[in-house]
Amino acid sequence: MDQHYGNGTDDIIKKLAIDYVDHITAGKSYGTASQALQCSDLCANKVIRDKRYDLVLYQAGADIHIDDPLGGLLTTEQMIMRDELVFRGCATYGIPVVWNLAGGYQRDADGGISRVLALHRNTMYECIKAAVAVFSAGEAST
Repeated sequence: MDQHYGNGTDDIIKKLAIDYVDHITAGKSYGTASQALQCSDLCANKVIRDKRYDLVLYQAGADIHIDDPLGGLLTTEQMIMRDELVFRGCATYGIPVVWNLAGGYQRDADGGISRVLALHRNTMYECIKAAVAVFSAGEAST
């Protein structure tokens, strides 16, 4: 869910003939915010629903932000929705998720990266919200 298509990941999968890894990427196939969010909606993703995954590796890139100099697509609110969709999808299907904060090349007037850090904090908040929902549901069923 990064602005940049992970062709290096695809190259490794092909070179090593790894058949147990599915590389779901928005960057290769989207041209609009709507398409990027559709890719992020893991609950609506037939591949996720039909196949049991052991783990999701989530590249939570901030360079997809509309104000990023590398040409992103999503507003801040849409990025929050993106993260919510990914974390909720993993929680819904009980799939562990490992994620990292990536990209983000916006600079403040003084050259700082506070805008990028704010986007990354939003990702962390969405992860926490999904975890709290999972733990709360578990406590309610006990």
